[in-house]
Amino acid sequence: MNVLMCCSDLTVKGGMVSVVRNYLSSPDWGDVDIFFVPTHTTGGKLRLAAMFAQACVRILPLAAAGQFDVAHLHVAERGSFIRKGLLVRMLHRLGVKTVLHHHGAEFEEYYASASSRHKRFIRRTLELADVNIVLSRRLIPMVLDKAPDARVEVVYNAVKVPPSNPYTTTDNNRDAVLFLGRLGRRKGTYDLLEAIKRLDKILPLHIRFLLCGDGEVNEVMSRSKDLGISHRIDHTGWVDGKLKEEFMRRSMINVLPSYNEGLPMTILETMAHGIPNISTRIASIPEVITDEETGLLIEPGDIDALTRALSGLIFSSRQRMYISQASYRLVANGFSLPSTISTLKNIYRSLLPAKPCARREET
Repeated sequence: MNVLMCCSDLTVKGGMVSVVRNYLSSPDWGDVDIFFVPTHTTGGKLRLAAMFAQACVRILPLAAAGQFDVAHLHVAERGSFIRKGLLVRMLHRLGVKTVLHHHGAEFEEYYASASSRHKRFIRRTLELADVNIVLSRRLIPMVLDKAPDARVEVVYNAVKVPPSNPYTTTDNNRDAVLFLGRLGRRKGTYDLLEAIKRLDKILPLHIRFLLCGDGEVNEVMSRSKDLGISHRIDHTGWVDGKLKEEFMRRSMINVLPSYNEGLPMTILETMAHGIPNISTRIASIPEVITDEETGLLIEPGDIDALTRALSGLIFSSRQRMYISQASYRLVANGFSLPSTISTLKNIYRSLLPAKPCARREET
């Protein structure tokens, strides 16, 4: 089976690209060959248009020649959805089955603000796709409320899971609270700064908060200075690969007090390393984090609750260890790459005609 896979180029920062990188590096595809073509990169409108045009020039002749059985298109909102919507239409005309894999955290806002004409474009795209993949059960209505006849499947994000829980042997050496993501209001960064201010005087001097991400960097650093907590903050910029692994080895907690999400890869990645998480009761997060079992959940914007959750975990190694073991088991059993790749292969196969069985001649 030959599968075309499209998303941003693999140097672009974000959860969608992290998902696709994991897929492309997996050894579990078996008889499925993945042909990856990036359709987006960073830069201005002209560069984005040129990138998409170049991708179409690569894709369409091969699709017309029958080189692809299925196209797996990873999509967010706005420009990403428009590009994939156009590809869905072109591939549909060429007889290629399409899978639209939704990663956007702001799709509902995107749809609500669209014009009537653009809403029709969105609905038709959802209907034309042979399968729409969403990241959790809670997100099924995101598609069906707009296109009731669309086919929707749930595929949770997946991560590479170490063979054993790294946290259990290194808990005593951890001195940091980790924040992985784009700095700004949507991710709850300013709420985190307020909580750090409230905890500053009672925390051990060696405890640091690692802010790993881009976004509103200058604003966040300025706010940290105004709050008098710059000595607690290490801003590292966006991290990946070995540097991310190093920071996870240092981290006692991962915190993501977001207001809007899909299913954050940072939560799954840190849980796979046994790091206890503090996050919010939004979107798909409660399908992964059960409060006080596999992490701690608060309401977005509740700085008092965020402060209590941080304090409780920082000062309780016993609770950290309990959550670490439970979260590692959960991700290892339900969010590992091999099981997800198997699910995707079954979806692909469901779109193709069944192969005829060989008939046994009677003697």
